[in-house]
Amino acid sequence: MKKLNLRKIRWILREMSKQEQSVYRIARTQRVSPRWVRMLVERFKDTPLHEVRLKASGRKPVPIPREEVEVVRKEKECYGLGAVNLQTILAEKNVRISHNRIHRILKELKLAKTEPKKAKRRKWVRWERRHSNSLWHTDYFEYKGKQYILYEDDASRFITGYGEFWTATTDHAIEVFDAAVKKWGKPKQVLSDHGTQFCSDDNKTFRFQEHLKSKGVELIKARVKHPQTNGKLEKLNHTMQLLLKRFNNLDKAVEFYNNVRPHMSLYNGHTRTPHRAFKDKKRKKNADHQKKHEK
Repeated sequence: MKKLNLRKIRWILREMSKQEQSVYRIARTQRVSPRWVRMLVERFKDTPLHEVRLKASGRKPVPIPREEVEVVRKEKECYGLGAVNLQTILAEKNVRISHNRIHRILKELKLAKTEPKKAKRRKWVRWERRHSNSLWHTDYFEYKGKQYILYEDDASRFITGYGEFWTATTDHAIEVFDAAVKKWGKPKQVLSDHGTQFCSDDNKTFRFQEHLKSKGVELIKARVKHPQTNGKLEKLNHTMQLLLKRFNNLDKAVEFYNNVRPHMSLYNGHTRTPHRAFKDKKRKKNADHQKKHEK
């Protein structure tokens, strides 16, 4: 049946009813066997030609047990993740459900929808630094009239610094950066866009860049009108807006993102939060120095 679409099947039935051509000629025209032509005639002998329909191929879907639905619903409400991530989380709890089945459940619960673009294989390969504090991404985003700034570690997706302000300024960017360095250590480089907060001001001075330089940190600017360069932070900004909508508090949203919510890109045989990955990916000498400092 896969070789024949509905139009071809109707043509076979129409020609057979005319009895102007032999079964063999009709079968050869459509490149099927004469036996298959006869089977089609027998199958649809009591069906008017305009009512002939093709049934969906494959096995009928097996009804999903209510227990599975509730397990998936609970994990979705807890983490807010997609099917692939939920499959990994459930597997670590010895619950084996395929991500396709999870996605089907989420669609039935109206917690997900079919997205054809995501089904296509991506041509690009994700690139990331090997160690924590090699590179931080930064940018502002607006949510409900306020300006939020984030600093994200490239290797671990860990939010090292964040702030909530009424205006997006260079002073706020420097303030949050210094607080993040004091708590989590200094990055080698910082990647930003060409926003006025990170480039020259009205006096043609590069205050943000000069401040980083004084700390021994290099500022890298993304290509103009090319948001993919800072794509990790673009995605993080979207995620944080969803978390702000959920928690209505920046501190709680960052705490959930850093320490509770496993990140899909950090999976290495087991789920990891950004904070866990930030510790795992530290350079050995830095990690040993921090342990001594903590003692």
